Parts: sequence; C-alpha cells; structure tokens
Amino acid sequence: MAGCVAPRAVLLAAVLGGTLGCTSSCTCRGGRTDCTNKGLYFIPRDMEGDSHTVLLGYNHIGAITGLCLQRYRRMEHLDLRSNRISTIHSRAFRYQQNLTYLDLSANQLATIPAELFRPLANLLTLDLGNNRISELPGSALDSSLALDTLYLHNNALTGLAGPLLGNLGNLRHLRLDGNPWACTCQIQTLLNWIKQNPERLEERDRTLCGFPGYLDQYPLLGIQGDSFRQCQNLLSLSAQLYFLCIGLTLCIGSIGLCFAIGSLVVTCQHFQHWRKARPHMYRKSIVTRRDAIIYGHQLPECRT
Repeated sequence: MAGCVAPRAVLLAAVLGGTLGCTSSCTCRGGRTDCTNKGLYFIPRDMEGDSHTVLLGYNHIGAITGLCLQRYRRMEHLDLRSNRISTIHSRAFRYQQNLTYLDLSANQLATIPAELFRPLANLLTLDLGNNRISELPGSALDSSLALDTLYLHNNALTGLAGPLLGNLGNLRHLRLDGNPWACTCQIQTLLNWIKQNPERLEERDRTLCGFPGYLDQYPLLGIQGDSFRQCQNLLSLSAQLYFLCIGLTLCIGSIGLCFAIGSLVVTCQHFQHWRKARPHMYRKSIVTRRDAIIYGHQLPECRT
C-alpha cells in the first residue's frame, strides 16, 4: 500500500538516519543533536543519550536544573547561547566530565556558583560573554586547568579574584572588554597578569576602566605601574587604623575591668568596717558547780 512503510523499514531508516531516540523538535545525526532555534522552553529529556554535541542555542530556556543533563554523559560540546538562562544549579554539570566546549553567552546570568565548573576538568573553551555577571568566585575554575579560551566580555564585572587567572597556565584567549572595571588598588593583580601576558588578551583597546570617574573609559593597559605607588601606604594606614581600634578596645576593656575590681575591693572594705562597728552581743553561759546551776560568770569557790 502506497504511503505505508513496514515497521522494520521504519526502524532501519531511524537507525541509518540517526533519529532513534531523538526528540521530535530536534535533528540528530552521528552523535550530533541540533535543537537550535526550536522555540524550546526546557532542555529536552528525550534527546540521544550518547550525543557528543548538543546545540540548544537561540531558544527560550530559563534555567538549568540539577537533573537536566544527567543522561548526556558522553557530551563534549554544549551550546546554550542566546537563551534566557538566569539560574544554573550548582551541580548541573556533575556528569559532564568529558565536556570540552561550553557556551553560555547571551543569557541573563548574574551569579555563578563557585562549584559549578568543578567537574569540568577537560574544559577547553568557556564563553560567559554578554550576561550580567558581577562577580566570579576565585575558585570557580580551579578544576579547569586545561582551559584555553575564556570569554567574560560584556558583563558587570568590576574586578577578578587574584587566583582566577593565575592558575590557568594554558589560557591563550581571554576577553574582558565591556565590563566596568574598577581601576583602583584592587585591580593591581589583574593588571599585572595582563601586562605579563598581553598576547592572551583580545580586544585590548576596548578593555576600559569604569570608575573612578576620572578614569572612566580609560584603557586598562594605559595605567602605569607607578600609579599604585600609594596603594602600599593605604594598606599601611588601614593596618594602623586596625591596630588602633584594637588598642582602644583593649584600653577601654582594661579600664572597665579595673573599675569592677576597685568597686569590689571598696565593697569588701565597707562590709568589714560595718562588721567591726556594730555592737557586740554576749550570750550567757550555763555553769554547773556542785550540782548547782549558776548563771553568768563563774563565782570563786569559798573554802572554810
């Protein structure tokens, strides 16, 4: 009958076409699952579990829970760009030890859990550009030592923790432009790293200070080393103020302790003086003499 295909033929076509186990809205072929621009609001759970490449860009996905990706343990390439992701569970990638490429750009991320990338020891490329990230934990990439490309452009970052880049010895491509960098003493560690590795920073001319106001839109690499000459003095002043506060606290505490001890001593002295000043009361004793009871003081014995 025309238009009818035998079940075995359908199964064979599905296997040859790579669509077996593929969600209806995606295209699956040769370990590659393409769900790009399919109007998805959630990550499908019926994609091929053995896919090594998963493309989910240009959809409406808003969150990645801890169970969304648990089936896809062979995944090496994950593209989630241009969605609406604002929340990622801290253990969302705990089964993706083989992941080498992760694109989370052009989403609505404001914070990154410190342990999010911990399972990704083989990660080579991480794109977090065009989000709203204001802070990246210093330990966020401790496990991703093989990282080659890191894009952090067009976020709300004002600084980076010292260890974040210092541990990435294999990093060759870095973007930091489009952030309102705070060009104060705290930027010194980042600036030193950039000046030691200028060839790794892309878009150098667009990596600008955001504040203080007099440095707004000033190139980060244009800041000279002697600009931080006073930072050590500021730190010393802070230390002096810290110890001054400790000294004042101890001084006030000592005065309070002395006052308490003095009050206790004066109270004890007043109590002793009161005891000495009060009238003494004598109790009469009962004396037995020759079967007679005599009250008061003992009388002398009369002898004849």
